[in-house]
Amino acid sequence: MTISPAGVVPTLGVRLLPPTAACDYESWAARLVTLDLLRDAVAVALYRLPLLAVPVGADRRGGSMDMLDPVFAQALADALQGRHGFDRLTLSGQLVRWGDPMPDCLAPDARRRFQGLREEPRHRPITLPPGPGGRDLDSRSWPPVPESLHGRQPIPPRGVVRAGAAHAP
Repeated sequence: MTISPAGVVPTLGVRLLPPTAACDYESWAARLVTLDLLRDAVAVALYRLPLLAVPVGADRRGGSMDMLDPVFAQALADALQGRHGFDRLTLSGQLVRWGDPMPDCLAPDARRRFQGLREEPRHRPITLPPGPGGRDLDSRSWPPVPESLHGRQPIPPRGVVRAGAAHAP
């Protein structure tokens, strides 16, 4: 771990980036029934590999993201709080969920439909739909993607308290 000149240990937390920065963006775009959901999606960077968090809406009833540590799950829940499509946030250990809770008894086809996913992926180039209000989202509206040092592990952010069984807005 590198110590800064001022003697402060830098911390890595959860960062939200533009959706196209996610390494799994094309996979989600090929499988989502409603591509407009990508407009409000965010890439969640914990390590050097940002993953896509897709909001609920249209035919997508719920979503979730499994973080590696409850501290990072709390930081993600805090970061998503108040964002369009990430309503009814709940936190259980290292799992962050939004939207309706998925019933346990659903068959695989029903689970796919609950998540707003197609039966077969699209096989064509995907472009990000225009953003809210008809404006296009582009890299100018987001900060640059920060670089990570090779082999560096994230440090849980300071001041984040481990959550109990649930976190509701």
